[in-house]
Amino acid sequence: MKDVNLLKGQKQFFGALFVMIILFTVIQSDPTFSITYTTLMFAILTMTTMSYDDFENGLCYLLTLPVSRREYVTEKYVFGLLSSFCGCIAASAVTVAAGYIKGINYPWQEWTATVISCTLLLSLALAVTMPIQLKFGSEKSRIAVFGVVALGSLTVFVIAKFCEAAGIDMNAVLESAFVENLTTTAWGICITGAVVLAASWLISVRVLEKRQF
Repeated sequence: MKDVNLLKGQKQFFGALFVMIILFTVIQSDPTFSITYTTLMFAILTMTTMSYDDFENGLCYLLTLPVSRREYVTEKYVFGLLSSFCGCIAASAVTVAAGYIKGINYPWQEWTATVISCTLLLSLALAVTMPIQLKFGSEKSRIAVFGVVALGSLTVFVIAKFCEAAGIDMNAVLESAFVENLTTTAWGICITGAVVLAASWLISVRVLEKRQF
């Protein structure tokens, strides 16, 4: 209830995000960016609620209420997933409506691949940022998250260069995964996301249980 009430005060943010989705959809014929961007922005909102909790020892006060540290961590993960999926659905609805107006019929494989990719990105984003936020707090976690993102980007760059040097066509590999083997890829990503989130949840619980106030 507290986090939902905090989101109600973000009307300007949601308005600006809605306008940006419409602009991206009108300018681009590919809905991938709009859906992915919206999903990740809603995931960031979860980090915002945690920053509010840290403000003026608010988390210390919250934990004096009949809420355990394990329950607090679980709520953040559930809230992050639910809000992000709602954002994904909202962005999908807007892009579908815009595509209908523009006379563009998006292939269902493209929609499915986009949603699956968003699921994996969302899982990784929550899995990485949650433990860092709980460990270092709202201020120091920004530097830590930046370092993790930089490391991830470097890893992707190295893999891309390795595939290029080895003569591997990444576009063909991705097309095979998301078109020819879509069902297997979807199950693999869902299972991977669930395992990563479960491991992250265990780490977050352990971090918060050891945290001193």
